[in-house]
Amino acid sequence: MPSILGTRIDRYMVAMYVRVLVICFVSLCGLIIVVHLFSNLDEFIRFAKQSQRPLWSVLTEYYGPYTLTVFERLCGILALLAAMFVVAWMHRTNELTSLMAAGISKRRIVRPLLFCAIAVIVAAVTVRELAIPRYQDRLDRNPQDLTGDYPRQIKPTYDATIQGLVQGRHLLPARQEIVSPVIKLYGGPLAEVCGGKIVGSSARFLPADEHRPAGYLILGVTFPPDVDALQSIVGLDGRPLLLTHRDAEWVPPGGCFVASEVEFEMLRGGSAWKQFASTLELINHLRSQNERGRTQLEVLIHQRMVRPLVDLSMVLLGLPIVLSRLDRHVFWIAGACLLVTAGFAGLVIGLSAVSSQSNLIPPMVATWLPILIALPWGYARLHAAYES
Repeated sequence: MPSILGTRIDRYMVAMYVRVLVICFVSLCGLIIVVHLFSNLDEFIRFAKQSQRPLWSVLTEYYGPYTLTVFERLCGILALLAAMFVVAWMHRTNELTSLMAAGISKRRIVRPLLFCAIAVIVAAVTVRELAIPRYQDRLDRNPQDLTGDYPRQIKPTYDATIQGLVQGRHLLPARQEIVSPVIKLYGGPLAEVCGGKIVGSSARFLPADEHRPAGYLILGVTFPPDVDALQSIVGLDGRPLLLTHRDAEWVPPGGCFVASEVEFEMLRGGSAWKQFASTLELINHLRSQNERGRTQLEVLIHQRMVRPLVDLSMVLLGLPIVLSRLDRHVFWIAGACLLVTAGFAGLVIGLSAVSSQSNLIPPMVATWLPILIALPWGYARLHAAYES
């Protein structure tokens, strides 16, 4: 009987947790979207008319990926709020008292809520690493640039394979195109043949296939002159480094294909791309950064790695307040939980900012120190709340 009762309790609490989580997420996300939508409604209506699409289709395309980012950023708060409201509601309806009178401990009652909170945190990590990077271009657009034709800043990136620096005037992300590309060559076979640089009017990134490696198809080549007369260049490993119309018919006249390990997303300038890139992409970007840029990226990578532990620490810091203050009003409990978690989040952000802007604190120390303090402290407080 105890095992059956426990199983039913678990299912009941998990179902209640999911309902509360969905309600909290829809409420918070809906409020954010409504405020954002009514601030930019004219742009959406104008784009819907230009593209001859219904307004709901435009809004779904824009706010679908946007919803994923809201969930990823608020998962820690959502996991805590859902657990808090479940415990508070069970106490208000005397269900918690009945379970404890039946000999079920607080630890056993809270256990399924902790598992649910961990599941929410893992889901947020999955969304951040697998789903959000697929929509980098859409998420990087603002309502004034729904077509994606607005030029974006380009970040010159060095490619060790061709020993060249890939740069240009600006990017057109919707087309994965570089306007006025310039590849400065610092050595190797390409520099010997092309004279130190390759200049064109536009370049489009092409992924690898069975016939060629990944690289850029450069059109309107102005340097080297008479590019069609050049022979294709092959590296020491037998992979092509440069293909021209002379040897590859699919390359248009006056153009060339340059193999490159620098993917298009690695050329995005500014800082907006960092929050939508996967952790693996951020690690790959480290090779092309200067000293300050490397420090900032290292801090961000460490933040990505400890983010699940940060969210779990929020849950462990907030649950003891709920369990030890069951006699208080639910809104008082919610305010106290948010105050504690906000203070902890402020500490994490503050240390990261100091580390990224100066060398006073190493990146690893700045990101891991709050976790090493908060995680054991939260666990100890939760253990004490079980016994109260």
